[in-house]
Amino acid sequence: MTHATASRVGPPPPHVIETDVQGDIGLYDARHERVLVLNRTASDVWLLCDGLHTLDEIIDLLARAYGTKPSAIRSDVETTLDRFLTEGFLPQW
Repeated sequence: MTHATASRVGPPPPHVIETDVQGDIGLYDARHERVLVLNRTASDVWLLCDGLHTLDEIIDLLARAYGTKPSAIRSDVETTLDRFLTEGFLPQW
């Protein structure tokens, strides 16, 4: 899926509830009664989906945190965001 890199990502819609699931982030879509438990990397992406960051900013922040190049993680971040979108946890961005 292709997205504008200058668009802000998030925030999640009000029907999405974030909770702690034994140290991981769990998302609950109250509208569709759907649950998604995130691994550590997906949790890092999710925490930056606050409506304050663009796709490129999220990738740059994570690349610095992981000590890698943005190009090395871009595809994984985009795939994670696309999953949040298709599962209904994020609005279109």
